[in-house]
Amino acid sequence: MPPKTWQIKEVAEQLQIHPQTLYYYERIGLLPPPQRTPTGYRQFTEADLERLQFIQRAKALGFRLKEIHQLLALREQRTLTCFTVYEQLQQKIAAIEGQMRELQALKKELENLLQECHNRLGTVTTDHACTLLEESEKSALSTPPVADTPAL
Repeated sequence: MPPKTWQIKEVAEQLQIHPQTLYYYERIGLLPPPQRTPTGYRQFTEADLERLQFIQRAKALGFRLKEIHQLLALREQRTLTCFTVYEQLQQKIAAIEGQMRELQALKKELENLLQECHNRLGTVTTDHACTLLEESEKSALSTPPVADTPAL
């Protein structure tokens, strides 16, 4: 008896992803070209489903498709060691921490603007044009930018 295979619609439903995502993954090399029926329909194997689940898990952990591609290549070569995963996770955590710092700075800036807006509400009419964002843009141009954090 031949191994069980699934058509694209079945895979998409099972993994709760759009069928176009599967085509895209195939196009960019995350998913090898699947087997085909004599009439040309894609047939996905258990190994394909496991690979797609790996991709979904890695995406859920914040890995980008390029990073997932690299992890899959190492996995296929049987060189995806615990040390490699450890390093990748360290880099991902460092990137997240950098994003968190950026978001905290943005939050602080928005809170300052909100407070300034609140302060002005008592001194202007409700139909008065607000220039707060333009003023904050001018002051932002006069301050040096914050150093970027390296991307993975």
